[in-house]
Amino acid sequence: MMHNIKDLLTFAIPFRIDSEERFRNLCAVLKWLSPLGCKVFLLEADEEKKVQVDLLERKELIEYSFVKDTKMCFHRSCYINQLLRMANTKIVSVWDTDIIADYRNIREAVRLIVEKNVTLSYPYCGKFIMLTPECSVQFLKDADISKWDAKNLSPIFKRPFCGGAYFVDKNKYLQIGGENEKFTGWGPEDAERLRRTQITGCQVAWISEGNAYHLWHPRKGNSTFFDEDTCIAQRKELVKVCSMDKSELLEYIKTW
Repeated sequence: MMHNIKDLLTFAIPFRIDSEERFRNLCAVLKWLSPLGCKVFLLEADEEKKVQVDLLERKELIEYSFVKDTKMCFHRSCYINQLLRMANTKIVSVWDTDIIADYRNIREAVRLIVEKNVTLSYPYCGKFIMLTPECSVQFLKDADISKWDAKNLSPIFKRPFCGGAYFVDKNKYLQIGGENEKFTGWGPEDAERLRRTQITGCQVAWISEGNAYHLWHPRKGNSTFFDEDTCIAQRKELVKVCSMDKSELLEYIKTW
């Protein structure tokens, strides 16, 4: 029988506030996750602090860190690894500032790791729904996702989604490299994480039903490739990892 979820799970949210909507969405996500009672690690990396933790809901659940980072590119993979190592629970969920998933889906993603020996699980069935600005504002008012489920909204990808929010068995995931820090900003790191986990022989699972919902925000620098050189380098890294067999990949991970 699974233990209380708050004893098993830490949420890890690295972020950089690049718009009013991004901050609004972060507050909405924290409010949404708070009833679970789990510890939330927030790591803000920027030139200066933009978040006042004392003003956030359920601040007693939040452990906040600030890293002064003047680089234009937000090196998210590096900060995720820092948060993974800080956590002292069996499971860590890396969560974007704009993603909403049903509580039942979260609990099922945790159960898959605890009971089914899964290393990487997703709290949705592979469907990713991009919400309109109007739907996003409405969620801020009523925090009700049942109406979205009832509308049977169309996903924006034709393939299973593998980003936004994911759960890992912390120790197993770190043994296969944690996050690949060669992904220095936005790019194909979600696909690389999935394939690397599979190639190394670890189990991956999506839940059987339920969507990932994305609250709207303007797409700025942290939501696109940083530049053409970065784009090319990250795509090459994805191809490199995906072309390896298990033994090759485990040796490669040792060089990180």
